[in-house]
Amino acid sequence: MKKHPITHLIVGTSSSNEYDNGDCDYCLVPMTVEYISYLLNYMDEIRRMHRADNAVYSLECWDGSPGYFRDNDKFGELRDVDGDLAGDVPEGEPILLAVDPKFNEDDFQRVDCMSVQILSEDVWWTAYVKHTGIRIESGHVEKKTLLRIFRSLGGNWESRRHAKARPVPPTIRRIHDLLYLDTKDGRESYDPDRVWDADIMAMIAEVVAEFIPRPGAVHQDRRTPP
Repeated sequence: MKKHPITHLIVGTSSSNEYDNGDCDYCLVPMTVEYISYLLNYMDEIRRMHRADNAVYSLECWDGSPGYFRDNDKFGELRDVDGDLAGDVPEGEPILLAVDPKFNEDDFQRVDCMSVQILSEDVWWTAYVKHTGIRIESGHVEKKTLLRIFRSLGGNWESRRHAKARPVPPTIRRIHDLLYLDTKDGRESYDPDRVWDADIMAMIAEVVAEFIPRPGAVHQDRRTPP
């Protein structure tokens, strides 16, 4: 039987507020070889760090990949990679999709402070419902599931071993945060639509000037033509 590439993962969620989850019933995460390599390599790194210091057991990274949505008719019609209806997958188990569910922007809820939590053997995603203190956590996805998805996309052990997550230079991270990191109600979150005003551009210029001096005045060639 032909194995189809697994391109998306859906996992159920829980809420810090037992009465309200902001209609974030499920978490949808696109899957690519590069993204899974990123997760798997950090899982290996956490294992290595834990061996050196058993107080280190997890890593939290900003991650805007997931979308959070409520249970709806589109979800009820989805079938997983094995042909089962998404709603029939046992609670707590990830739903693996070989097709794009074709959700539109209105299907997703507004959230802030999106991140991925990485342990040595599993990962999960978190967010806050926008303008609230309600924290949403997805169910955990085990390493063996990530490896299954990785193999379905054509990945192999050797490519995974060599596809190291490239560290982001601190200066680039500072510029990225100046462009997108905003503070509202005392909470920091990334805003992809943040307006870049003159103050932001001035701060970025200061960061760049730490490494590349500002150009001096342009001197025109004042020689008298023959």
